[in-house]
Amino acid sequence: MGKRNRHRFDKRKQDGGFIDEDEIMSLNINGEDKHRNAKNSAKLRKRIRKLQKKREKQQEKNHHRNKQGVKSVGWHKIEVTGSGAVEKTFIYTSIGSSLDLQFQPLGFHKIDNKCCFFLENNEPAANAIRCLNKRIQDSNGNLLKISSSKVACPGLLLNSDQLQVLREAMARRFNVTSCLLDLTDLHHDPALVEKDILAPLAATDVMKQVVKVIKENVPHLKALNLSKNSLRGSIFSLLQGMHSGSSELFALNLEHNGITNMGDLAHFKMFPITELSLQFNPVVEMYKNKPLKYIELARRNFPRLKLLDTVDAEAYLAENGKQPTVSGSVQSGATSSTAGTSSSAVSEPLVRSFLEQYYALIDAPDRNSLLAAYTPDAVLEIKSNLAAIVSSIFVGQEKIKEALVTFPRTQHQHSTFSFNIQFPSPSTAEAVVMGQCQITGLDAVVTFARTLKIVPFNAGLCCSRDVLELR
Repeated sequence: MGKRNRHRFDKRKQDGGFIDEDEIMSLNINGEDKHRNAKNSAKLRKRIRKLQKKREKQQEKNHHRNKQGVKSVGWHKIEVTGSGAVEKTFIYTSIGSSLDLQFQPLGFHKIDNKCCFFLENNEPAANAIRCLNKRIQDSNGNLLKISSSKVACPGLLLNSDQLQVLREAMARRFNVTSCLLDLTDLHHDPALVEKDILAPLAATDVMKQVVKVIKENVPHLKALNLSKNSLRGSIFSLLQGMHSGSSELFALNLEHNGITNMGDLAHFKMFPITELSLQFNPVVEMYKNKPLKYIELARRNFPRLKLLDTVDAEAYLAENGKQPTVSGSVQSGATSSTAGTSSSAVSEPLVRSFLEQYYALIDAPDRNSLLAAYTPDAVLEIKSNLAAIVSSIFVGQEKIKEALVTFPRTQHQHSTFSFNIQFPSPSTAEAVVMGQCQITGLDAVVTFARTLKIVPFNAGLCCSRDVLELR
């Protein structure tokens, strides 16, 4: 290829253009060997085809990303800075008229001469708005500086007026007849959007305020819909604040969130959930080929669960030869006989009897008799979120005796008890007891979950591992 023609090719390549194959063949060879020229031409054609293919793929990718309605996950903060005061309506109108993409601004607010708002799950629009930097003039002819940045889920602490608007929005979403509170896509509630109140439930401060409103105003909540709020992970722990001794929440809708781990459901253990919906969460996709395991994991957290994503959980387990989880209430008034003296067979009635005797003794002034409920090499682990009680592990009867004697006096509220009994093996039972108790020295009622591994020992049953969680 001559120097002049090579320059033409390189220049057109830099400009993003391509040379047709016919044009390649017509390039001036300038007397070079024909065999060599043919070889060079073949290489050039191959190179051009490769570049054309690459460009077509990039164009297809860009078309897909910029197609209206295709959005990405996450939040973007848009900042508009002008030399003077710029009104919200002017900003929205100016940006909207300059874009072909749809967008919904949320949480508009001003900081000095800077105006800010947020976009949710719309990266194409955020990128397009950023390209309008210094291309829009205000009423004085000054160019507006526009920037876009990706941010974590924004959540602002609401003032008293904003909190009142939130309360009113939640009140409109509450069905008195069914005691259902529908918080679906809460931050897009028209009343909140109109007042520029940004209240995504995935934000910690917002969730705390919502839970407080529920606890103060809806003490007998029976059904809760939290779908389409991008909830996941530790944010669910805040919902434990809704729990009270008389909690009646039995239906929970968590559809269209970001749940990736069935362990997230553990935060709802204290509620008597019988109906649960997790559809359109990543975790459902993970178990789509393991429906039995999916149901078993859900019932591990909710032993009373009957309906999971429109599936009759109990019937499905029965059809697959699985024993449904035992659930019920432990009644007070158990006999004062020493725990661990029942039959050596591990069965549901005997495990229940063991638990009744155990909790009849644990609130006694002298807990020494409770030591017989543990095997010689048993382990007692206390996991505490309370400042007054330190998390500890005790191994062996002597250490456990010391722990039982020194632990503050308790008064368990048996009416709040629920339990889950499973049998990992014919000779082992695992019982999870949840409820509330009063601990001497603490003003507030404490929520607890106690997991006991129960095994045959001597002529009866004993606990080989005891894990007590206090919240």
